[in-house]
Amino acid sequence: MTALVWKDLRHHAHQWLWSLLVTTTGGAFIGVIIVSWYSAQQWSAARADAARAAEYIRLTGILGSNLVGYAGVSVAVVVSSTLALTVTAQARSHALWKIIGIPSRSIRSIILAQTGVVGLLGGLVGGLAALPATGWYLLTWRDLQTYPADMPVVMPAFAVPLTIVITTVFSVLGGWGAARRAASTPEMQALREATAPAARTRVWQWVVAGLLLFSVVVVLIVAMVDPDGLTGTAGLDPEMVADIKEMDSVEGEQEGLGGALAMIAMIAALCIPGRTIRPLLTAWTALVPERSPAWFAARANARHRSTMSLTTIVPFGIAVGMTGVVYAIVGATQAAGSVGGVSGFLAIAVPIFVISGAGGVANIAMVGSTRRQEGALLGVIGARRSTLMATTILEGAIYAVTGVLFGMIATVLSAAGAALLSGGGMRVFLAALPLGTLAPVVAVVLVLAVATTWLPALLDRRPAMDRLRRPA
Repeated sequence: MTALVWKDLRHHAHQWLWSLLVTTTGGAFIGVIIVSWYSAQQWSAARADAARAAEYIRLTGILGSNLVGYAGVSVAVVVSSTLALTVTAQARSHALWKIIGIPSRSIRSIILAQTGVVGLLGGLVGGLAALPATGWYLLTWRDLQTYPADMPVVMPAFAVPLTIVITTVFSVLGGWGAARRAASTPEMQALREATAPAARTRVWQWVVAGLLLFSVVVVLIVAMVDPDGLTGTAGLDPEMVADIKEMDSVEGEQEGLGGALAMIAMIAALCIPGRTIRPLLTAWTALVPERSPAWFAARANARHRSTMSLTTIVPFGIAVGMTGVVYAIVGATQAAGSVGGVSGFLAIAVPIFVISGAGGVANIAMVGSTRRQEGALLGVIGARRSTLMATTILEGAIYAVTGVLFGMIATVLSAAGAALLSGGGMRVFLAALPLGTLAPVVAVVLVLAVATTWLPALLDRRPAMDRLRRPA
């Protein structure tokens, strides 16, 4: 079995290497969060004044919990969904294993071993890279104006082992469902459905989404009954309370409560993308006329692949949505009279942006060989190369635009919620829309998605029949 694990990893290296890129990136930021949090705790505990040290430790706990809650969850979602797509994309090979007599239990064990190996390697490389990466990452903490610019970076002995364990767990959990389906699906059914397995919304996804939406209701009730209870700063030094509110303004400012609730609702929607993002893709693409063969083929390809996985879109939705929601909250609070900025946003946003970009690129590129094989088939039946290239570009654009639209919807809901709860009406709503800030994020998303689909197709100059026989 061990030999099959390594031979299959080499055979499908063009897919597993993209997964390794994502697990390494995720592992690096898991390690960075551990080292940064530990370093800040050590610096806080070293304060001469015991009371002041306790306050700084509490402040560090707030920042650390936000890092885990936002950046950590983003890493978990992107890593696990990428590994799930990697396993699902190899469904035909797993069906052939069953045909030649490999037991279902062995197939499941082999797949889980492969995901574990990729997670372990990614966690090891990422954990070792965490120490130098932390020095660069701590530059984003300067706008907090709480920790010194030269705060010592302390890497605890448990950082690398813990990074390896967490990354491996995320990877194995991501491949668990796909491995179970590969082992339980009859081989002939798997061969028929290997090119288009249906992505189902699991019970746990509904549970998580429901809990998040329930928390929205609870926070709203608490805000109405005891607004000051949301901050949890009773008994602290006034100066420290000001620092906490500056860092945690999303929860602490009444004017930004509507935007904060919209952010939680956005995360809930990301938990069930089959019920939120896929209908969005289908709806907006149906509005574009079918006058171009390239558009018709690109739309069909994008809809078809969305039935297999939506991980080609989710990372872009996270990047645009997170940026839009946070800046909408800031715009609403400023319009209501606050002078605060986006202090601490980069500390949370940088890991999210990097892992989302890596995940989006990897998930689009992972099915690139299948995309080029389908393009070769169109070429054999008479499609011109210009049409094939246009189809490829448009397909990448569809993924990007869908993610952008999802993020924009979350932004608009955030601005509307902030305007309603602050009582500022249309004035606050318009001030909360961060169109100028979102423009570069949208541009980066479009460039990444289009380049990832277009460049490999542009560089592949093999004859169509060769691409049909060997797409990779």
